[in-house]
Amino acid sequence: SVTKAVIYLWLAAAVVAVVCIGIAQVARVLPTRKQVALEGLYEYIQDVMVGAVMPRQAAAAWFPYIATLFLFIFTSNIIGLVPLPHGVHFKTYAATSNINVAAGLALLTFVLTHASGIRYNGVAGYFRGWVAASAPAPLKPLLFVIHAFSELFRLVSLSVRLFANMLAGHMVMLVFYLLLLMLQSWLLFSLLAPLLELSVVAVSLFEVFVAVIQAYIFAILSAVYIGGAIEQEH
Repeated sequence: SVTKAVIYLWLAAAVVAVVCIGIAQVARVLPTRKQVALEGLYEYIQDVMVGAVMPRQAAAAWFPYIATLFLFIFTSNIIGLVPLPHGVHFKTYAATSNINVAAGLALLTFVLTHASGIRYNGVAGYFRGWVAASAPAPLKPLLFVIHAFSELFRLVSLSVRLFANMLAGHMVMLVFYLLLLMLQSWLLFSLLAPLLELSVVAVSLFEVFVAVIQAYIFAILSAVYIGGAIEQEH
């Protein structure tokens, strides 16, 4: 069904598509400030988030996926800070604060990680690489099971980290907004209002920081996992 999370996913995808396609179509030899900013972001993702953590032969192929992840999650997080109409009220909502969305993105990275590992190393070679060749033979089955559990925990950690941080941030913002509403009827409101308003601004700015960091962490961990599956080292 088309839920609120789905609508916000469509909205984030539309914003990313419109902005990127729009800037690409008006690219100039002498770039504007917006073009310079986007090109700088492009180079940062390409060189730092992908090129530095993935094998050279795979970095170019996987750059579009990692860049799309970062831009999509970042946009979705930022949209979650903007009050939008919900019926007769204006409320904030981030699709990434929904566990189903976060788990879906994490599952996509999980599947692509193992698919790329099998593609580059073969089925036998990939799963053989889960255990160091120098490990004692009696311990290899145990090490294989431990590695298998670690792969599953990567899926859990990716999804829960994104979901929990975005949900917690929105709950903190909601608490401060409710405090402002509750104190309006109090005599001390005139004294406390400036402090609370400053706190709301500080929390909102911190949420912007969290939105960037969570998108960065999700994207770079995806690059690390995929790169590690392609070029296995122990």
